[in-house]
Amino acid sequence: MTTSISALPADTIDGIEMAPLLPAADCPRPDGRALLEWWLEQPRGGTTAPDWLALDPASLLTWMGWICLYDVIDGGRDVRYRLVGTRITEQAGIDMTGRLVSDGVYASTPAVLLEHFRRLGRDPAPTWTKRVMETRHGFTITHDRIWLPFTRGGGPVVMWLLYLCRLDAAADRLDLARLAGHRRAGSDLAPVSLNSPGHLRA
Repeated sequence: MTTSISALPADTIDGIEMAPLLPAADCPRPDGRALLEWWLEQPRGGTTAPDWLALDPASLLTWMGWICLYDVIDGGRDVRYRLVGTRITEQAGIDMTGRLVSDGVYASTPAVLLEHFRRLGRDPAPTWTKRVMETRHGFTITHDRIWLPFTRGGGPVVMWLLYLCRLDAAADRLDLARLAGHRRAGSDLAPVSLNSPGHLRA
């Protein structure tokens, strides 16, 4: 099966430029490529995307904390944050787990993220985007992002996994500690917190 996806025009929604959709295999980050390999190895049950219900959530431990899960509702009418990783929550200063994208998102307008999911859904495939995120604390952080499609029990794609490739630079790690509002004693690193595998089983 192919893992490529055609890049779409970088037009704008509500004045915000949409990120091009690129093949996940082209992501330069080793942790992102390793997650793609994990995705390719998951059971599919005859469908092109893996079945979320058939995988072992503990196999995601390497990437936990930087993962966000989304449920696609009514073919894309809306999207729900099924789970937001703890490190993502630390950056954003708010936990959106359980809320709808239409209720408001971390960025400035829900229309951008909903349009992003509509684009992903046209030809579901492992996708790489590069995004610059400005937090409410005034920090701007660039992330490579991997988007992976899943079914739930077979059939159409109804879930997406977003992985924010981990930040490596010491300055970025220091910013994360400041975003979280505290530091570990004697260190510039943010305290590590991980989602329990049990949170991924629902």
